Amino acid sequence: MMLFAKTFRIRLSENHRIEDESLLNDFLESVVPKQIDSQMIHHPTDPFWSVLVIYTPQEEVTLADGERILFDTYEPLTAEEEILFMKLKTWRNDLAKRECIPGYMILHDAHLMTLVKIRPETAEDIQKLKGISLRKMEKYTDGILAFFRREDKK
Repeated sequence: MMLFAKTFRIRLSENHRIEDESLLNDFLESVVPKQIDSQMIHHPTDPFWSVLVIYTPQEEVTLADGERILFDTYEPLTAEEEILFMKLKTWRNDLAKRECIPGYMILHDAHLMTLVKIRPETAEDIQKLKGISLRKMEKYTDGILAFFRREDKK
């Protein structure tokens, strides 16, 4: 069995800590953790927790070719993609208001950007995204697909 390792930085400032913890929690839901170690890093201006996760992928969410994708939030967008990204972000934020949670707890901007780039047509397309837990896939896939179907009709 092959083990993998990934590190996370949990910044201590409140506005960053919640988002950093959400990224870590999403990742932990999408893998089988084998060991987790943490260490406080006493940086003079920006102390943070460094978290090391030793894990194996969850077989049921690994694609046949093993490839998962996630575009960087700095990936350039075309004008059309930028408009779609803003509409998708509005959809996510409206959903977050109804659920009384921050938008990034539904999907991070990098996930939104990746969705805009791949324009999913099926649940299998959404399963290609890296870092989305099974729980989130089950909860939001239908809404994401409905969003793109509406946009494709325009």
